[in-house]
Amino acid sequence: MKPLTAGGEIDAWCTKCRMDLGHRIVAMVQGAPKRVECQTCGSQHNYRAPRVTKANAGVFVRGRTTEVKAPKATSAGARVAQKARTENERYEKWAQHTLGRAVDAFTRYGMDQAFAEGQLVIHTKFGEGYVDKVLDAGKVSIMFRDGAKTLAHRGQ
Repeated sequence: MKPLTAGGEIDAWCTKCRMDLGHRIVAMVQGAPKRVECQTCGSQHNYRAPRVTKANAGVFVRGRTTEVKAPKATSAGARVAQKARTENERYEKWAQHTLGRAVDAFTRYGMDQAFAEGQLVIHTKFGEGYVDKVLDAGKVSIMFRDGAKTLAHRGQ
């Protein structure tokens, strides 16, 4: 792993986008990043560590680690547990597609662009994602960190 330097890249919590995103290091103090610039929105702010951590049970939780509690015997508890599992699976699939990829691997989203299934996309509001499905000639389903969004595109 490369040592951190000014001008290098690091994942950080963006105070404007309110997400963990790729940032460029602007200033370092005693070998630690002090100030960063978001590569998505362009805002500069003090460095804040990413908020997503992997919990003991394989569940991604913002800001803290917790254990997954066993679902209650009620059907409502089972539905909640199933929803949590589904969300975790969706997040893990998104993370496998997008995290750790170079910035130039992403295509900036635009309605005038044509997208293909599996293509990496970066959106000014939703952040990094990948094309999950091409719905028809004018629409694509793009999976972002917060979930799938149906967006317009030029089509093939």
